[in-house]
Amino acid sequence: MRTKISVILLFISLALLIIYGADVMAPNASSDNAKSGFLHLDAKVRGGALGGGAIILSIIAFAISFREKSALVTVLLFINGGLIIAGMIGMAAQDGARGGSTLYITGLGILLVALGVVKVIITRKK
Repeated sequence: MRTKISVILLFISLALLIIYGADVMAPNASSDNAKSGFLHLDAKVRGGALGGGAIILSIIAFAISFREKSALVTVLLFINGGLIIAGMIGMAAQDGARGGSTLYITGLGILLVALGVVKVIITRKK
C-alpha cells in the first residue's frame, strides 16, 4: 500500500513538472506584464507552487516508501530529478535565470536523483 501511495505522489509530481515546463515554454502573450505562460503566473509563484510542490511530493513519496522495494519509485525519482536539472540547465542557457536560484534549484534536482540512488541501494540490499 505504501508503494502505491508513493507512485501516485510521484506521478502527481511528474505532472506538476510537465505543466511547469510547458508553462515556461509557452509564448508570452503580453510582454509588458510580469506574468507569462498559459497559466499567467508570476515566475516566483509558478516556481513555488509547481516546482516546489513537485519537489516536496517527491521527497514525501521517498519517505513513505523508504523501506519498500520498488523499481518504479526509483525510476520516477530519477525522472523527476532529471527534469528539474534539465529545466534549470535550459533556463541558464537562455540567460534568463539568476545564478543563485538556478544553482539552488538544480541542487534540489540533484537531491531527487540522490534519493533515487539511495532507493537503488535499499532495493539491492533486500
